[in-house]
Amino acid sequence: MALLDRRELLAAGCAGLGALLLGGGPGYAQAAVARPARVSGSVRYAGKAPRPGKLKLTGDCAYCRPFDLRAEELLQGAGGGLRNVVVVLEGVTGGKPVPAAMPVLAERRCTFVPHVLTLTAGQKLLLHNQDPVLNTFHAVELASGSTLFNIGTPNKDQKVERRIPRPGVVKMLCDVHPWELGYVLAFAHPYHTVTDARGSFLLDGVPPGRYTLALWHEKLGGRRQPLVVQPGAELKLALVYPP
Repeated sequence: MALLDRRELLAAGCAGLGALLLGGGPGYAQAAVARPARVSGSVRYAGKAPRPGKLKLTGDCAYCRPFDLRAEELLQGAGGGLRNVVVVLEGVTGGKPVPAAMPVLAERRCTFVPHVLTLTAGQKLLLHNQDPVLNTFHAVELASGSTLFNIGTPNKDQKVERRIPRPGVVKMLCDVHPWELGYVLAFAHPYHTVTDARGSFLLDGVPPGRYTLALWHEKLGGRRQPLVVQPGAELKLALVYPP
């Protein structure tokens, strides 16, 4: 199946993702899934991404400069595989439980790791400063522009827990190192993931039904595709962002 019209979907860009990518609803019910399915595949960029540009450092340069920091907004792997694309099923009302493991967002070598992270709204997020310098975790909700939290972590290996209370896109900033940028996307259910360095993804334990598969990328915007998931099936998709 072809992805829906690019003009319609990319118009949302990064600023209008609420309606596109929240998925599900607040009444998500955790229950055993009879004959669960898997949705897997890859996301590719049909163009040729430019070599990531060097980031301009404005603080802690003696520590940060040796890491050769570069922009992560458009990272393309072998065969055009696109990294850091969020993949989520819209329309899920019940299914597998939310993972017990706490997602981790680190500041390591003067950057956020991972650059893009997904979780289920209400989950706690572990914030971990792995650098021997002061960092901050400044979380800003993209839709409202309001700050969820802003935590200073002056000590190496300092860890703090915070909860992302509701679905949405959260931009992560560091007030000490303004070049640092990351994203946390929260959804109303656990059927979401982020593509790896090859552009690959996997959603497992999917209940049979009709859904919309939605993509989000910080530079290329959003795309959506209708999906019919049969009991016990494995759907393999090859999705493409045009240049």
